[in-house]
Amino acid sequence: MRPLLKGGIAAAIVSVIGLSGCSGTAGAGSAHGSLKTIKGGVLTVGLSPDFPPMEYLDPTTNALTGVDIDIVNEVGKRLGLKVEYTQQKFDQLINSVRTNRVDVVFSGLSDTVERQKTLDFVDYFKSVGRFYTTSDKQAQFTKDTDVCGKPVAVASATDYYPALQAFSKKVCESASLPAINIIPTDSGAAARLQLDQGRAVLAVQGAENLVYFAKKTPGKYAMVLSDVNSTPYGAATQKGNKALEQKIVKAFQDMKADGTLKKILDANHVGYGLMDPIINGVK
Repeated sequence: MRPLLKGGIAAAIVSVIGLSGCSGTAGAGSAHGSLKTIKGGVLTVGLSPDFPPMEYLDPTTNALTGVDIDIVNEVGKRLGLKVEYTQQKFDQLINSVRTNRVDVVFSGLSDTVERQKTLDFVDYFKSVGRFYTTSDKQAQFTKDTDVCGKPVAVASATDYYPALQAFSKKVCESASLPAINIIPTDSGAAARLQLDQGRAVLAVQGAENLVYFAKKTPGKYAMVLSDVNSTPYGAATQKGNKALEQKIVKAFQDMKADGTLKKILDANHVGYGLMDPIINGVK
């Protein structure tokens, strides 16, 4: 799950991929009904590009890049649709897909039972939430109870926040140990800053982020302790938009069968996330 963008909602489209055979397909019906939210042969995708390696802006070119970008471009090609990306704050994405401002969200958004009340998810990536610290503090955390009473930073709008609360109750409070001192932040980047500045001794983030950081700043951070949670990322659509959901599922199935999905994940060192696509797989 994801950090947040600092700025307001950006209405501008930052990338358009033109594909052939679009406009005739978009409004067409299917065995599962019409693609009701698709207009003009364009698949509008909401995302918050501050979540490497899933989606982020290339520091040199400022172009959108990452795992989800490669995946969505391939999905669009297989659906015969153009793809337009709209950058938004992470905490606005759910409302955007619910109100048809975007057709689908691909942005490291975790499928949860609570979110399924208002959205449907096509789960496509197995994500794991992890504790991490700076390498000089790694030796302090060898067993899960070592986190009890310690300040831990986490983005409050992510599912890592309630997962950390649950971890505290299970590991610490149930054993009459001090609860984790949770420091809520507005983004994963802000949580990392709390760690870097010594206000927190641990932070929580997705393993895929930490794999990326390990490549960019080798030796700076270390993952410690048990997993905080394990929740799949899903492509989020408006509740009941069955036609689009089924077409996305089919695209993922084909991508997995022909090896395209594995190739994309492996190229970004997150091959552990490969899974069979499923609608609303979290129960």
